[in-house]
Amino acid sequence: MDCENMDKEILIKILKEKDELLKRLVLEKEKLNYYASIDPLTDVLNRRSGLVQLSKELDLSKINGNNLVVCFVDIDKFKIINDVFGHEEGDKLLINTSLILKNSIRKTDFVIRMGGDEFLVVFPETTIREVNKVWYRILKSVEESNRNNEKYNLSLSYGCYEYGNEIENKVTVNDLIRRADIEMYKIKNVKKEDFNYKYRNNVRW
Repeated sequence: MDCENMDKEILIKILKEKDELLKRLVLEKEKLNYYASIDPLTDVLNRRSGLVQLSKELDLSKINGNNLVVCFVDIDKFKIINDVFGHEEGDKLLINTSLILKNSIRKTDFVIRMGGDEFLVVFPETTIREVNKVWYRILKSVEESNRNNEKYNLSLSYGCYEYGNEIENKVTVNDLIRRADIEMYKIKNVKKEDFNYKYRNNVRW
């Protein structure tokens, strides 16, 4: 084999190795980006990356005139469950809740862990009426989960806010979250009043 052919083979080998190295670097970068955006416990978007995504969806809604629904979700009595059964059980509850939420929504929707036992579910290009159908599926999944749990019942409080471009165009991401949070606390307060009534009157719950 002459020197020219040897040089070509060496060059081809170097280029192939370089190509493989670049592919590995791209994959590693994608992995790093994924882990930087995902909550490690629940495998949903973490607060930072989730709010960035929500901001993009809000901008798109303003441009395209599409509705956007945001739901704030809170696990009822999470602290009590954590204290009584331990943090490991609390982690299992968070994982189970995130699975129920993820498995009940569309591919275009997404879940954000805001912190602790609080989640945000974002529904782009949809309305409250459609979201209510999703929540029916979520609550049915919660019921099913509770049939297999003899320790305690999972209970979720949630509040939804629908943004409509024709109504208000200056709303911010913080406005969406705050308004959904207000709706969630309305439900949570009703549950507290119901619990207190049953406790005072010795009604089994």
